[in-house]
Amino acid sequence: MNGPPRRIDNSDAHLRAELEASLKRLNRDHVELFYIHRRDHTHPLPEVIGSLTRLIEEGKIGGYGLSEVAPETLRQAHAIHPCMAVQNEYSLWTRQPELGLIQTCATLGVAFIPFSPLARGMLGDAPLPRPTDGFRDTNPRFTEPNFTLNTQRINAFRAFCATRGWSTPATALAWVLSRGPHLIPIPGTRSATHLTQCAQGAALTLTADDLTEIDRLLPAGFAAGDRYGDHQTMAIERYC
Repeated sequence: MNGPPRRIDNSDAHLRAELEASLKRLNRDHVELFYIHRRDHTHPLPEVIGSLTRLIEEGKIGGYGLSEVAPETLRQAHAIHPCMAVQNEYSLWTRQPELGLIQTCATLGVAFIPFSPLARGMLGDAPLPRPTDGFRDTNPRFTEPNFTLNTQRINAFRAFCATRGWSTPATALAWVLSRGPHLIPIPGTRSATHLTQCAQGAALTLTADDLTEIDRLLPAGFAAGDRYGDHQTMAIERYC
């Protein structure tokens, strides 16, 4: 990958410095939600949640969130101070959160925020040319032969969406939203057209037959290749 190695730092000093810098850039004295993007295991969880709790008490943040964590980490953190949201990758081709994390969020009343709900661009209306950017170029699902296999499987889903008159992104997002009322997917795009397609997903209701057919076309585990390569797993909590 290009650039310097990624650095994970959950120390009190680093969290506070990053927050203050963000507040300055935003010209605000408060943000509603402040995430720990990846767990730094060199700092005990009570220490990290203590830092976040003090920021809440000082009125600098409304609540805290966690990212790429296991259900047990969420349970422990929530017991120290209630967590507001957990952001993990989740989509039709990344289903690990179904093995406990989505359920734990529901039980605790925590919002679950799926990032990359459109499979890093794979679930668009048109087949994606094999990406050559820094992250996807070396990601197992975007390297051959996995990329071709994944494209072929998603093409069948794309055809299904077309027969219904739905855009592929809207259908993929409607599927994510069907997993529970506490799921709030966050698709990313640079295109106004794509943004409009994504917004349509909130208005699309999938029937039981639709969900059955989607599960036939893209069953859990259909994706060829791991969602991260060994070089991309820094501070990712695995629990299955």
